[in-house]
Amino acid sequence: MISSRAVAVGGIPAVAAVQPVCAAPWFPPGVMHWRGEATGSWWAMTPRGGRLIEAATEEALAYEVRRVMAGVAV
Repeated sequence: MISSRAVAVGGIPAVAAVQPVCAAPWFPPGVMHWRGEATGSWWAMTPRGGRLIEAATEEALAYEVRRVMAGVAV
């Protein structure tokens, strides 16, 4: 019978069913970004031109910020 308990190997405890850690999306330097408590949306303010950008997810916001700062037309 196989035990359901994690077995230590070499003195290091085994860890079962650990969720992978995801890195936060990258934002260009100088960009302030936050999650609105009231709206639940993600917001960013660009350093040049002071443009306010909104998105549903942090990943989508990072994409839009990079697109806007690269000068890509909407």
